[in-house]
Amino acid sequence: MIPILYKADATEYENYGIGALSECTLCEVTEERNGAFECTLKYPVTGRLFSELKNERLIKAKHNDTSKEQLFRIYRITTPINGIVTIYAQHISYDLSNIAELMWSSALISPSLAMSRLFTKTATTHNFKCSTDFSSAKPFSVSKPMSVRACLGGVEGSMLDLWGGEYEWDNFNVILHSKRGKDNGVVIEYGKNLTDMEQDNDFTDVYTDILPYAVFSDESTEKVVTLSEITLPIIDNPTRQKTLIKDFTEFFDDKASINENSLRNKAKNFIKANPLGVETPTLTVAFEPLWKQPEYSAILERVSLCDTVTIRHSALGITAKSKVIKTVYDSLAEKYVSITLGSAKSNFVNTVGDIKTELSEVKNRTEHFPLLINTAVKNATSLITGQNGGYVVINTNSVSGQPYELLILDAPTIESAVNVWRWNVGGLGFSKNGYNGPYETAITSDGQIVADFITSGSLTANIIKAGVISSFDNSSWWDLESGEVHLKAYASTETVKEINEKIDVTDKRVDETNDKIDAVNNQLHGVRGTISTVIEKTAELQINADKLSSTVSSLTTTVETIDSTLETEQGRITSAENKISSLEQTADNLSVKIEEQYVGGMNYIQNSAGLNGMSDDWIYSGKVSTGTSTDISSNTSSNSCFIMGSSSTLSQTVNEIVPDRSYTVSIRARKPYSAYTAYFYIQYNGIKKEYLFNTTDSFDWTDFSVVLPDVSDSSITICAYSRDAPLYISDIMLTDGSIARKWTPSPNEIYTNEVKIDRKGIEVSNSKSKQKTVITNTEFSGYYNNEKIFTLNKDETQTKKTTVDGELTIGKTKFIPMADISQGLNIVILD
Repeated sequence: MIPILYKADATEYENYGIGALSECTLCEVTEERNGAFECTLKYPVTGRLFSELKNERLIKAKHNDTSKEQLFRIYRITTPINGIVTIYAQHISYDLSNIAELMWSSALISPSLAMSRLFTKTATTHNFKCSTDFSSAKPFSVSKPMSVRACLGGVEGSMLDLWGGEYEWDNFNVILHSKRGKDNGVVIEYGKNLTDMEQDNDFTDVYTDILPYAVFSDESTEKVVTLSEITLPIIDNPTRQKTLIKDFTEFFDDKASINENSLRNKAKNFIKANPLGVETPTLTVAFEPLWKQPEYSAILERVSLCDTVTIRHSALGITAKSKVIKTVYDSLAEKYVSITLGSAKSNFVNTVGDIKTELSEVKNRTEHFPLLINTAVKNATSLITGQNGGYVVINTNSVSGQPYELLILDAPTIESAVNVWRWNVGGLGFSKNGYNGPYETAITSDGQIVADFITSGSLTANIIKAGVISSFDNSSWWDLESGEVHLKAYASTETVKEINEKIDVTDKRVDETNDKIDAVNNQLHGVRGTISTVIEKTAELQINADKLSSTVSSLTTTVETIDSTLETEQGRITSAENKISSLEQTADNLSVKIEEQYVGGMNYIQNSAGLNGMSDDWIYSGKVSTGTSTDISSNTSSNSCFIMGSSSTLSQTVNEIVPDRSYTVSIRARKPYSAYTAYFYIQYNGIKKEYLFNTTDSFDWTDFSVVLPDVSDSSITICAYSRDAPLYISDIMLTDGSIARKWTPSPNEIYTNEVKIDRKGIEVSNSKSKQKTVITNTEFSGYYNNEKIFTLNKDETQTKKTTVDGELTIGKTKFIPMADISQGLNIVILD
């Protein structure tokens, strides 16, 4: 499918909107189970709709083999390199992240009613709808304003956190399934349809036993509680011991008693709730969808996200039956690039678990803040002061010549650079993936900081995605959507004073680092001055070039004078050459006429260009017709062709082939649209095939031919196929020899507007009188308005109407009209 572009505020999506992005070179949709759902396109800057590609606009694209097309909202467009831009778009359901949910709560509510209330109690109106097949009621609340999407999943207490399940995002419909997907019996097997496979056995979170502990305060001292047996087993008979050391302090309420028995119970419950001893294999496979091939069209081999499929690879000894957790779909070719099977490594559910784990470590990390700050400052100082390489590039406006962007590269050119510092009015950013980014370290003009790690005196954290981060007792929390932060910390006055002193020292070091950065900026100003000098020198060179141009102009005038002297002599030579050319052209004309007499040959294909319509010489399926338009007449020898529609086939078998000879097949064809498969092949010697073309690319009227040098069978079959797009085929020739010959009809075939002669007989028609006479080996008949008026059947003639001017004899009875019509008819009985 070719993706379609719509305006950001469009409400009707069954039309072509702004237009189809037919020039796009790539369109892939990635969907993960309870995770990301995005579309990536590549589009040339020379494309018809390049100027229409803007952020917030919508793209409709196909994302799997079974569902309808989905809408994606553009959120990022890269700067073009080599004439291609990359467009990133999120599924329309991401709009729910910008729709605010008001606060409400219910002591006990069904999931369907909870979802319905989520979608109605919003601060802004929307078009989204929801449904679920869960039924068990549970307490549910929205304790503070947040987005609807956060309420659906990704935070503690969300729909996904309480009920579980699998989301299906169908444009504006949100469906929470208890179990999404089906098992259609699809088998992806090595040697059949499997084209690539990668198996990932993730052993990261697999443990053999657990060592639990908890910490509680007893008056002024802290005590650590452990088990008398030290560890609890997770799996039996491990080959190598791998222990998980787990702090269970946050699993206890403030007033709960922490002792060995309660700790043991918490640890056992934790083991039951988490598959710590189970390896989580993941398979990523690429396969060829056989159901799209004509010979397998009846096979229901369609796969969607969360479906269960079977993978077999006999060479690697792999047989697995697992759920599809991620798909990457090529919308243009309408097939999967890859599917991933196994257990999702990250989704809404375990994101909540990861946040809880990170929060449990915050208290311990605060003790290391001064050391981390000192390390970070030393690292920054060494990085900035220890460099002496790199390349500085200043981008200027092609019209005004004014600089607008400063680049510091690790290579001489933008195209070859990998590590890039980019500074313009939008901000300062660093990319380790070239000029187009992504810029994972950046300070933007709107006051935002983007980085893999941010180290300061008040915060050290990994990247934390959307949601609310809170402590176990909810005394401290951070709402990443509203930006509100509430922290409740405990520290002694002495500790705080010590930390403040170290922070003061760190501030001084940061000031020193800033001074060094200012020095670098001064050097950059010097570079700009050097560039200005270069520009002035360039202007001087241009003046010198203008002087040279004036000198060349004078020389040109002198040469023109010499040329006029030569023209007289050249005229005499040209006159003689014309006489010779006339003789050569006469000889060429004779050669062409002789060649045209012998380039043709016997054509074994009946009705080879559709001049006799869709005759029974052909076997076809789908929509196949014939045409004689101006374009067809101008580009074919026969002035006619077959027109194949969506999912159509056309074939003919020739059974008059003389074995042990060479044969040549040639056609003229046109395929106006790309991204859809079309092919033309010859089958001979039983199952041997030769393709004239088999492609998804488009092409204009083109000649194709193939030589069959080793024909040993008396039958040859030609077959054409087109999927979801027109295919024009004409001038089909099957001839003796190894040379493609000019098209001619089969022997005894004459096709004009009123006369058709072929191996079956003769048909003469008159379009004005609507009469037709047919003479074949089985019929001699006359037609009027396509109705049979008379026919000769062996010794009997059948007529619908008969007019006799004169005598009529039937057997021994003769009918003789009288001279005067009013006198009637004279009947005579013969002896």
